Amino acid sequence: MEPQPPPLFADIADVSVKGAFLSGHPEVVQWLNPRTKLFKWTQSIITPKGISPWWQFLEPRRLATGTNIPGIRDLQTYAARLKVHDREYSRARLGVTQQWNKMTEAVAIELVRGAWGYIGKASGQPRDQNDSAVYFIGGEYQVWIPGLLGVDITRISILPYLPPNSPSGDRPNA
Repeated sequence: MEPQPPPLFADIADVSVKGAFLSGHPEVVQWLNPRTKLFKWTQSIITPKGISPWWQFLEPRRLATGTNIPGIRDLQTYAARLKVHDREYSRARLGVTQQWNKMTEAVAIELVRGAWGYIGKASGQPRDQNDSAVYFIGGEYQVWIPGLLGVDITRISILPYLPPNSPSGDRPNA
């Protein structure tokens, strides 16, 4: 059962959130049912405002628009093809500077109650906040879920979603 309609993105997103999406806004606003699984590379999912709002889908997903969004295994395959670490692939494709997030571990969660997700491609971002001459490419799908609290999620193991013999994202790429 879906709750009331979602808040308008333009009403709740600040300049930095709008700037994180290609074209300044998400492609889709979609209700994410309870038990939806998400992941991210991070040093902590806790922020001063609650749980981090920025995620990716743990399992592949097809949006109502027909767009297929990759899951973690797909993203690992893309990284391996480029001979880069999963974390560095994610950093470049999500446009995440070192200053924003050290991306030290892959963390997975499951939504307890469901939530509205604002889904779209990440825009390119400067590689370093102090040097705007070099940009990360962006272009990978991300999910922004504002207002998440600890009671809204359950942390789950990411191991079942990694390929065999890959106990963590720190495995060498072949």
